[in-house]
Amino acid sequence: MKQFLIFLLCISVTNFLSAQGITKNGKPTNTASTYVNKNGAIGIAGLTKNGAQFSAINSGVTNALDFDGTNDYVSLPPAVYFNGDFTIECWVYPKSFPNWARVIDFGNGAGSNNVLLAYTYGTSGAPGFYVEGNQFQATQTLPLNQWSHVAATLSGNTATIYINGVAAGTSTFSTPVNIVRNYCYIGKSNWGDPYANATFDELRIWNTAKTQAEIQSSMNTELAGNEPGLIAYYNFNQGLAGGNNTSISSLTDKTSNTYNGTLNNFALNGTTSNWVDGAPLIYDGTSALKAASSAYAIKQSYPASTDGYYWIKNANLNGGNPFQIYADMTTDGGGWTLIMCNANNAGWTYPNAIALNTTSPSINSNYSIIGWADYIKKSTSGFQYMIDANTRRSNGAIWTANGAYTFLKGDNTQTNITINTKFGTWTYNDGGIEQIMPWYSNCSGYITTSSACIGGSWWGTLVSQSGWTPAPWIARGCGVEGCMQNPSIIWYWVR
Repeated sequence: MKQFLIFLLCISVTNFLSAQGITKNGKPTNTASTYVNKNGAIGIAGLTKNGAQFSAINSGVTNALDFDGTNDYVSLPPAVYFNGDFTIECWVYPKSFPNWARVIDFGNGAGSNNVLLAYTYGTSGAPGFYVEGNQFQATQTLPLNQWSHVAATLSGNTATIYINGVAAGTSTFSTPVNIVRNYCYIGKSNWGDPYANATFDELRIWNTAKTQAEIQSSMNTELAGNEPGLIAYYNFNQGLAGGNNTSISSLTDKTSNTYNGTLNNFALNGTTSNWVDGAPLIYDGTSALKAASSAYAIKQSYPASTDGYYWIKNANLNGGNPFQIYADMTTDGGGWTLIMCNANNAGWTYPNAIALNTTSPSINSNYSIIGWADYIKKSTSGFQYMIDANTRRSNGAIWTANGAYTFLKGDNTQTNITINTKFGTWTYNDGGIEQIMPWYSNCSGYITTSSACIGGSWWGTLVSQSGWTPAPWIARGCGVEGCMQNPSIIWYWVR
C-alpha cells in the first residue's frame, strides 16, 4: 500500500508546460497563465494562433534556444569533432544578420584549424561555410523571423550547403586536420565577430557526409541520439519554454560522447535569451522518432490521421522511451488513446489491471495502460474518457471529468462527470453503469464504476476478479437495446 500511495502521488504531478498559445489580445505567448481557451477564460488549456485548442500539458511541442545577439553563446568541450567527411545541420530562426553570425565555430583561435557554419555570410543572409581557409556562401538567403533548415557537408573535397534539404551551392575544400579543437562555440566567433541573434534547434554533427536524400529523410524529426555516425546532437529540449530556467547551466548532448555545453550569459527567463518553442518538426506518431504525446496531440496536428497504431512518448512513462498505442481517430472527432481492452476474464490481477502488456497494445485482447492515463489525458481536468462494450460505440458513452480526477483513484468519490454522447439508451443503475468515473479497487471489480464492488453490486465493471464474459456490465437500466451482462469485450479510452 505504501508503494501504491507513492505511485499515486507521482502520477498526479503535472508535466512541464511547453506549448504556445494566444493571449486575450491575440498575441502568441509561452506563459501558461496567459493562455486563452475556447471559452475566453485564462488557463492551461489554450488556443493556438490557428484557433485549435490544446492543453499545455503533454502538448508535444519541443524547445529551442534563443540567442539574443548581445553576448549569448554556448561553449563545448575540446574534442576531435572532425577527422574526414562530415555534416553539420541545424534549424535556424534568424532575427537579424550580424556580420558572419555563427551557428558553430570550432577551432584553436582565429584562423587556426577552424571549421564553422555561419547562418549569414557577411551580412548577406545567405549561409556561409568555412573550413581552414576555404569558404563560400549559399546561393540563396534565409528569411528573417522564420525557421529554415541549414546543413553543410564535406564529402572528400566537395563542400555543399543545403537549405531546407535542397542543395544551395558547392565548392572545393580541403579535408580538415584531424586534431583536438579547443575553442568550440555555438553562436560565437573565434575572431570576435558579432554574436548570433537567432534561435537554434536540432543541432547535429556527423562524421559522414549526408546525401541530400538522407538530410531530407531526418531533418523534420528528432533523433534518438544513437544513430551511426552521430558525433554530437543537441535537441535543445530543456527547460520550460519562456519560463524561469535560471537553474539550468548546461546544454545536453544526446549522444554517448556527452559533449555537453556550458551556457554563457543567457537570461534564462522570458521570451528571449532563453528556452523557447522549437522548430516545426513532425510528430505524427508514425514511427518511434516521430512519437507524439498522445493520440489527441496527433489528431490536432494531423487531422487526416486514421484509426490504428501510433507511437507516443512521455518522460514519465516507459523510461522515457517511445511506445506504441492504439488510437481511435474517428469517434467524435478522434484523438482517443486506448488505455484498456478486456476480452477475457482470465489472468487479471489487481496489479496488472492498470499495467498489462503495456508496450503491446491490442484492440481485441487483454491490455491495460490505465496506470499511464494521467500522463496521456489532454488536461488535468475537463478531459474526456470513453467506454464501449460488445461492439464499438455501443453499451457505453463519452464522459467529461469535471474535476482534476485521476484514473488511479482508490475509491468511488469521482462522481462529477457528464455524459457527452451516450451509446444506447441505458440509464445509470446500481445493476449496471453508475455515475462514477471508473476507479481502481482491490476487491471484486478491479476497475469499476460500481459504488460497491462485492456480490451483486459489482455491475458496471470493466475488469473483474473472475466471472462473466469478460466482466459484469449492464444487468439493469438496460434501455431499449436490452441488457448486456456478458459483452465479450470492453474498451476504455482517454483523450
